[in-house]
Amino acid sequence: MDPEFLIPVGLLALGIGAGVVLARIGAAIWAVLAALAAVAIAWLLVFHSQLFGWEGMGPGIVGVLFCLPLALGLLAGAAFGCWRRRRDR
Repeated sequence: MDPEFLIPVGLLALGIGAGVVLARIGAAIWAVLAALAAVAIAWLLVFHSQLFGWEGMGPGIVGVLFCLPLALGLLAGAAFGCWRRRRDR
């Protein structure tokens, strides 16, 4: 695996783990709120950068590679954790 994919994959795994733990203890709403916050941060980084050209690509890359995998992982982990919690009842 190329090393440039380790950070997004690691953040995705971190989000899945955190989402599952939060959903299993009954606090799935916090996982959803954290995912919404990560998406909002990514949106702000991408669309509110005042830089142009190559300098403006940096915030967009950070938003896409760091914030969005974490948000997707949180949502997927929360969904999986809620499913497991309902199944265990």
